[in-house]
Amino acid sequence: MLLIMYLIGTSACQLKNKSDNAPFKLDDGSEIVVERKTTINFDDTKHDLGQVNEGKKVVFKYEATNTGNVDLLIHEVRVACGCTTPKFDKKPIPPGKKTTIEVTFDSNRRPGVQNKSVIVIANTEPSNTVLYFTCIVIPK
Repeated sequence: MLLIMYLIGTSACQLKNKSDNAPFKLDDGSEIVVERKTTINFDDTKHDLGQVNEGKKVVFKYEATNTGNVDLLIHEVRVACGCTTPKFDKKPIPPGKKTTIEVTFDSNRRPGVQNKSVIVIANTEPSNTVLYFTCIVIPK
């Protein structure tokens, strides 16, 4: 029992100084991956697309910077409905570098005011960042 507590204690101390998301070797030779947290800063978290004619697809972007000390890993970008499609880079974004999340909104059969959200899930604290966009779809 003492040996296990010792291994956990020394491993935890070594993990605090680890600066990437690479595998970490334990004293027994096994490896674990500890995802280090970073921070992200979006240039703008809200987009007002204004008036959109029904049937038009609108493409816009959210720009973000990795403001932390380890690589930013965007795991997933979730949308609430099938009218919205995200595209993002799945490669690690180094500290200080920018990335773009491209979103396509299809206004077909969506007349009226539209308030939508896009959820970015990454190795950040908190792990979810909510982005918003709004528009008024003008019927055909």
